[in-house]
Amino acid sequence: MIFDAAILAAGHGTRMRSPVPKMATPLLGEPLIRYPYDAVCRMNPPARAIFAVAGRDSIETTLPDGVLWIHQHTMDGTLGALEAVFLSPDFENGRATHLLTLNGDAPLISEALLGGFMTTAQSEPDAFWFVATELEEPGRYGRVIRDEKGEVVEVREWVDLDASDRAIREINAGIYCVSKRFLERSISRIKPHPEKGERFLTSLFALASEDGVPVRSFSAGPESVLGVNTQEELADAARILHRKINAHWMSQGVTFWDPLSTFIGPGVMVGPGTVLYPGVILEGETSIAEGCRIGPGCHLRNVRVGSGATIKGYSVLADSVIEESAVVGPFSHLRPGSHLESKAHVGNFVEIKKARIGRGAKVNHLSYVGDAQVGERSNLGAGTITCNFDGVKKHETRIGKDVFVGSDTQFVAPVSVGDGAVIGAGSTITEDVPPGALAVSRVPQENREGSGDKFRSRTKDEGKGETP
Repeated sequence: MIFDAAILAAGHGTRMRSPVPKMATPLLGEPLIRYPYDAVCRMNPPARAIFAVAGRDSIETTLPDGVLWIHQHTMDGTLGALEAVFLSPDFENGRATHLLTLNGDAPLISEALLGGFMTTAQSEPDAFWFVATELEEPGRYGRVIRDEKGEVVEVREWVDLDASDRAIREINAGIYCVSKRFLERSISRIKPHPEKGERFLTSLFALASEDGVPVRSFSAGPESVLGVNTQEELADAARILHRKINAHWMSQGVTFWDPLSTFIGPGVMVGPGTVLYPGVILEGETSIAEGCRIGPGCHLRNVRVGSGATIKGYSVLADSVIEESAVVGPFSHLRPGSHLESKAHVGNFVEIKKARIGRGAKVNHLSYVGDAQVGERSNLGAGTITCNFDGVKKHETRIGKDVFVGSDTQFVAPVSVGDGAVIGAGSTITEDVPPGALAVSRVPQENREGSGDKFRSRTKDEGKGETP
């Protein structure tokens, strides 16, 4: 059996009541559609994923390049989505003999479930296979209808259920394995539902029974196949994933002060001995090495953190690199392109953007460093600013090794400071500073005798009658 995987993602998600396409809706920092895609890619062996979509570019940009997108131009139901994949040259001319089909709004599907399902299906490749589960409250799911021998004869959609059908707890989970031969002779025979006007993929069950094709079910736990059709169901899925992901990292030696308030995305890696404080959010492809401390309220997305690093409270970091034993925060903002070398310090109320801070260098207070290179062991005083934008273009500031920068200094880029230079406090640097030089740019101080008293007297008179 050779198979491709069709992930059906063309639904509009009207019950979500959101302008965001359902498949692009974020769940623990990742689009909903990413979860079944990752499960398919992690199968052993991995399957080739082909998506059926309704031409929404905002969905296509949520997944890596190279994914096969098939546009369902006529929105005529789930069978129409399957047909769009089946008739596409990518599948029709491919080597696959079977099609694994699943829904794009099922974020709890795992590679283990799909792998077990496909292994079982290989034992009877000519059968029509699907995944079933039992729910205490089956809601609007299609019910599995069996005969007196327990054989599956059809899956009946919600719109066709009578009172007795609705009491059935076994439901169709929306995961199928069907042969290419069966689809070739069956898809065109399915007519639209007389009431809904759609062609349901589940109509294939009755057709299989009529044609003598065995229908086989594979049982799964209800949590593993939970679908998302509403904001409430999205929140339910998030809670389940949240608990599972945190439990996994605790089993790997990660310490949580409060697992309930700590959120980790599915693509995140965390090393043993790391301590996560309450309110931490880790998203995207973030990786945290062993022995780190991530303080309360920190938010990291696509950040690589080296061993022994500390991210102090309420810091926000994105698309950045923090090398071993570096310190960030509290209240720091590292924007994309920031790189802190080992033992570098970036302190409270500091913003770094597209800048490299050298080994052991310090930017500890109330500073902005953008489009810059800061050398090893240099120390930037409070209020240091790299003026990187001239209104048209961005320019770079280069600060060498062992440079001392006094407080309230502005570097008007492009400008370079040589190794070992000293910049006096309150300076505005507009020209290059040679190595070892002292640069000072200040207006000379002037003391005017008695002018302070005159100022206080005038302001006192002007302020009479005003409420303090």
